[in-house]
Amino acid sequence: MEHLKAKAATQKENEEWDDLYQYIIKLHDLVVLPKGNITRLKDLRSGFVMKNGKKVKQWRTGPDFNLMLDAYKLSEDSIRWCIKNKLDGSNDVKAVNYGISIMIDKLNEANERKKNRQRQLEQIQLESKNTKGITNYEVIYKPKSENDNDISEFL
Repeated sequence: MEHLKAKAATQKENEEWDDLYQYIIKLHDLVVLPKGNITRLKDLRSGFVMKNGKKVKQWRTGPDFNLMLDAYKLSEDSIRWCIKNKLDGSNDVKAVNYGISIMIDKLNEANERKKNRQRQLEQIQLESKNTKGITNYEVIYKPKSENDNDISEFL
């Protein structure tokens, strides 16, 4: 049973990674994302902890790929502007790293938006549970009656 849960979680994570990968390729107009950038994104997802002065990789403690995609979408205009104006349209490892750095700045904002969406969904579900016993009434619209008054009657 746990094996199936782990397999489903891995499948979901792979789909989220693919969405992020395709978005970055499209954003930076690349054919293949350089390996250094892939490593940086996967390391960001994995998270790191310093133990005994060494970087120790943890398993899935960083932001998930879906959150990174949301942060990329929030910072898309800034990244496009930087590619056009600062990087002169280059699409090498450094340019993609620059985009990743801009995306990392937006992670907190993307996380807040995600939390707000979750709270709103919970509120909607709570309200829908509370309104199940309430019946809807039919509303009948009666158009205004037209009168033939013109401006001369008001003068």
